[in-house]
Amino acid sequence: MSKKLRGAVVGVGYLGKFHAQKYKNNPNVELVGVCDHFPAQADKIAMELGVKSFHKPQDLIGHVDLVTIAASTLSHFELAKMFVENGVHVNVEKPITATVPQAEELLALAAKKNVKVAVGHIERFNPAINDLQKHLKNPKFIELNRMAPYNKRGSDVSVLHDLMIHDMDLLFWLTGSEIESMTGTGTKLISKELDTASVSFKMKNGMQVMINVSRVSPVAQRSIRVLQDDCTLWAQTGTLELEKVVPGPGGDEFLTVTKWSVEKADALQRETDAFIDCVLNDKQPVVTGLDGLKALKAIEDVQRMIEG
Repeated sequence: MSKKLRGAVVGVGYLGKFHAQKYKNNPNVELVGVCDHFPAQADKIAMELGVKSFHKPQDLIGHVDLVTIAASTLSHFELAKMFVENGVHVNVEKPITATVPQAEELLALAAKKNVKVAVGHIERFNPAINDLQKHLKNPKFIELNRMAPYNKRGSDVSVLHDLMIHDMDLLFWLTGSEIESMTGTGTKLISKELDTASVSFKMKNGMQVMINVSRVSPVAQRSIRVLQDDCTLWAQTGTLELEKVVPGPGGDEFLTVTKWSVEKADALQRETDAFIDCVLNDKQPVVTGLDGLKALKAIEDVQRMIEG
């Protein structure tokens, strides 16, 4: 292309500023500017990146072809709707919106306007998970663990919408199946919303999945364990370490343990590049708006189940 796509990031707090940096790294996009609810924050990040500061998202209309929305979850719908209505392609941080009806309305509008909506389920771009997927062969059981120390950022929503939403997207992606039934519990310890949850899922293809999440853990942990007929697989998705345990002949106690690490990759850069590529080459996003809606619907089902 002789002319670059014009991009911007709306919401440049802790996470949003990294999104803006990734746009700057992509040769197919000109980062037109950044926007934030707090003008001083927009000015600060704009100065660091050498771009224009916008204090109102609507002022970006006419100046951008695509945007990433990394503002608070509660503002996702109104922001995304405004850009979609004006023909701007949107990459929305997870969860896609605060509620299912909002997501459904947004996607209906995007279809009408022929605008692309991608959702920032970044774990799809995690190199450890990508490598683990290559070893999956009729898994029987998958356990996903995501633990983090308490951080006020993100506490405006439950741990389900903040953390488990990542694993819900992985649940559908790794199993290739739909949920048949679920059971589980959760607790409120610090915030007014759920801070921990453990949920067991039975999938329609017979697979069992366990998801454990906590945002009040003393240590951070992100891992996946897979049980299948020929082996057990482990992936530490934060440290990018993997392990494969194969039983000995006849299933006796003699085991073969193989450990390896995958090369570190910038998952957020990969996510950003994939979004830009789908707009540039008119392709389907890696994580579609429908994927985001599906994960959000399941999270709302989990919340209703836990809260009775």
